[in-house]
Amino acid sequence: MTLILDHASSRRVSSLRPVHEAKRLVGALFNRLGALIAAEIDRRQTMQLLEFDARALKDMGISHADVEGALLVAIDRKPSYTLAARRAEARRAERQQAIEVAAALRD
Repeated sequence: MTLILDHASSRRVSSLRPVHEAKRLVGALFNRLGALIAAEIDRRQTMQLLEFDARALKDMGISHADVEGALLVAIDRKPSYTLAARRAEARRAERQQAIEVAAALRD
């Protein structure tokens, strides 16, 4: 068996490696920048909830404190996701409490 090495093509591939790495880094930078912009847009939209009165927020299942707490997340995270997670946790707690009350009434 004879092994033939093509040194010209191996040099060409190795010379392109920095170019590919630079493209990957630029792509990652743009992805990160896009995520930061999306998080900022989400933050501004979430801040608008603070203009609602307590009754309107209660109808949505949240409070001013929930909105303010959600706005404290890191700048690269979407506060609306935090707000949705808090609301989901509150619903789970309400369901669990209803189950416990129903079980207590049966006993």
